[in-house]
Amino acid sequence: MSLKAGYFEFNIYSNNIVDTPQGSIISPILSNIFMHQLDLFTMNLKSNFDVGSRPRSSTLANSLSYEIRKAKNMGNMKEVLKLSKKLHSIECRLFADPIIKKLSYVRYADD
Repeated sequence: MSLKAGYFEFNIYSNNIVDTPQGSIISPILSNIFMHQLDLFTMNLKSNFDVGSRPRSSTLANSLSYEIRKAKNMGNMKEVLKLSKKLHSIECRLFADPIIKKLSYVRYADD
């Protein structure tokens, strides 16, 4: 069964029994109905695949944070500023952490 929708092309009305016409108001609705099963499958796959909540901190970032706290307690604000600049210039999280696995899914449907 197909939709009984037509379209105008150069002031001539045509009937298309194969698909919904481009830009039709029903096209996104049909796409969402069709893609819903894929969404459910992917969310199930994601829940079984994902491991861990967030990447660990790098050891260098942890040691710099410790040095900053130590300098603050001693009141050495010049050292705090220097270490803070160094901390902001490095990668603090291990995004290539083998313990963490995340699956991302983005569904995009267009006419």
